[in-house]
Amino acid sequence: HNASTTPSRTVLAVCRAGIRRNRIPALMVQAFAGTLVALYYLAPELRPLFELVGAMKARYNPGFAIIFTAFFGGLIPWLVLMHRGRIPSGQYLRHLSFFVGFWALQGAVVNTLYSGLNAWLGPNKDLQTLLLKVLIDQGPFNLLWGTPCSLFLMGWKDAEFSWSRFRVANPPRVLAHRFLTIQVSAWVVWIPA
Repeated sequence: HNASTTPSRTVLAVCRAGIRRNRIPALMVQAFAGTLVALYYLAPELRPLFELVGAMKARYNPGFAIIFTAFFGGLIPWLVLMHRGRIPSGQYLRHLSFFVGFWALQGAVVNTLYSGLNAWLGPNKDLQTLLLKVLIDQGPFNLLWGTPCSLFLMGWKDAEFSWSRFRVANPPRVLAHRFLTIQVSAWVVWIPA
């Protein structure tokens, strides 16, 4: 077992260790998101660029979301992991295919979620609508799809793409512990972003 996911360690201890290990990438995501929001509101000369991106997303939906999520969520992190030596030698292409495919799938699913939320709650950007969308995203969506999908597929990758190794390394108690640590960590990173 990976020491960071052994159930004998508390969920809080595992989350703290994960936050320490991933604080720079998490802060970068939050800083990037904050910068985009600030630029949108504080730099009106850039608004046409933001509107162009929005128009491209609307016109090429869902392909736009799939490609951009695969690029930013899959390719860029894969490059960082490869550069840091965290991908086993000889496994570069396999891991690249996994990361790009995983994040393309997530891009399609999240795009579908937010398209549905826009149809249900409206495309408004007022505080109440945004809070409802975040609550649904970080609540039932993450609890029923995001976290289980990440838990099983990333676990399968970590088990060298073997479901039998995954099952051996993840008895129910370990899976429950990992589920909680992934979910809490996701809330810490994504709710502020």
